[in-house]
Amino acid sequence: MDFFDDDTTSQAPSREPSASSPQSRRRPDRRRTRIQRILILAAILFVIVFAMAWWARSCQQNRKVASYRTYFEGVSSAISDSAALGKQLDQIVANPTKFSRKELTAKLAELSAKQNEIAVRADRLDPPNTLASEQAVFAEGMKVRADGYKLFETNMLGILGKKKVNPAKLAALAGYFSGPDAYYTSRVYIPARNILSEQGVADVPVPTSTYYLTAKTFDRARLEQMLKSVGSSTKLTGIHGVGLVNVIAQPGGITLARAATTNIPATADLSFDVKVENQGDVTEGNVAVTADLKLPGGSVLKQAVKIATIASHQMQTVTIPPFTIPPEALSKVSTLTVTAGPVPGERVKTNNVGQFKILLQLQ
Repeated sequence: MDFFDDDTTSQAPSREPSASSPQSRRRPDRRRTRIQRILILAAILFVIVFAMAWWARSCQQNRKVASYRTYFEGVSSAISDSAALGKQLDQIVANPTKFSRKELTAKLAELSAKQNEIAVRADRLDPPNTLASEQAVFAEGMKVRADGYKLFETNMLGILGKKKVNPAKLAALAGYFSGPDAYYTSRVYIPARNILSEQGVADVPVPTSTYYLTAKTFDRARLEQMLKSVGSSTKLTGIHGVGLVNVIAQPGGITLARAATTNIPATADLSFDVKVENQGDVTEGNVAVTADLKLPGGSVLKQAVKIATIASHQMQTVTIPPFTIPPEALSKVSTLTVTAGPVPGERVKTNNVGQFKILLQLQ
């Protein structure tokens, strides 16, 4: 039976029904019923199409919300991890002497490496298309902060090596740390909130990034105090000091004596090998070695060289080049004074200098 079929009662083929007969009244009723059925079908079809469209739109919106949520969870994680590093950095500035030299060196390297990892992670985030420019700003900010951590590490290693660093130079690094937060607030946070509103995404929070804007890590007074603490702590800077071991005249390999006059053949290529020991527990670099030869007439000849590096408790030998000795100094006693160091941070300097009487003789 068809949906639009009327009653199947057979009609008599012979008679014409009268206008007042029941059969003539039934025809309009059948037409009305057919229209009603069509309307019902249309309504059902509309409901089905509407439900499918609503479902598709709901799925699309859910996917959109999920993409924003996933992205901002990654952003939030990077911001949180970077702020945690900032708190550790602040502790170093507040009290560097709670670390040993080895511990502080390792900690500085760790902070630098971790911020660099955060920068790499931030750069790999996959934002919704509407946030492409904001993502670029965020990723670049994390890279800039990684540069800041590396620069801070480099400066601190120099300080531990007794290199003089102006507090203003350290304070100038503040921009590497707070700058990314300032850019994030104006170029990411505010635009992202507006974009989410335009996209109809109401339940995805945009994380804030403000720790470095309010941190006092790079306050000038705090940095000056940190430098003072580091400079006065042998625990951090180590024990510095070099000592003069011996001086040997060449050619001939004649060791000079401090308590007696040493006869030395006067030759044009006369030089002196100076052996220096690093008596501290820190590698020293650019160790100055000077030699002053006071001639019998009172004039002084000078030479100076440097030892590039001496490891802790190791010795290095450097050669003092030949002096231009005038003839009148021959066969007479001259005084050679050799000085090794001192190096920055050296406190005991009594063993840096040796004085030797020498008699230059013609062969």
